[in-house]
Amino acid sequence: MMSGEGSLKRKLCMSEKVKIELMDDGPLIVSGLQSLEDSTGGEMETRKKIALCRCGASNDKPFCDGSHREVDFKSGVVPAARSSVSCKEGNAVIRLLENGPYEVCGDIELCSGDDSGLSADNPYYLCRCGASENKPFCDGSHKQIGFTDK
Repeated sequence: MMSGEGSLKRKLCMSEKVKIELMDDGPLIVSGLQSLEDSTGGEMETRKKIALCRCGASNDKPFCDGSHREVDFKSGVVPAARSSVSCKEGNAVIRLLENGPYEVCGDIELCSGDDSGLSADNPYYLCRCGASENKPFCDGSHKQIGFTDK
C-alpha cells in the first residue's frame, strides 16, 4: 500500500463515532465500542480497539485469533471508502446472536469499499461464520453450515 492510500483511508474513516473497519480477508476492527453483548445479553470485555472474527474458525470467538489465514478466508472486501449506516439514536452496541451473526445497532460507522448492500436498517447483521455470499452482511448461511459459537 502506498503511504498516500493509508492516509486517505484514515481521513475517510476518522470520526468520533464507533466504527467498524472491514479488513480484506480478515476480521472486523471495531474502535470505540462501549458495549459488546454475548448471546445471553451479558456484557463482554471491550477495549479501545477489538478484532472480531468473520471467518468462523477462531478458537476465541467472537474475537479474531488469526485463524482466517489458516483457513484461507476470502472476503472480497475492497477497503478504503467510507459509508455510514445509522441505527436508532442511543448507545452503540454489537450483540452476538447465538450461533448466528453480529447484530449491530446504534450510531456505528461502517467503513468499506463496497456500499452496495448498505441501508439504514435498524439493526443490521454482519456475518461471523465466513460463509455468507453477501459479505460483510449475513445471508443466513450460518444455518446451512451448522455454525456454532463454540
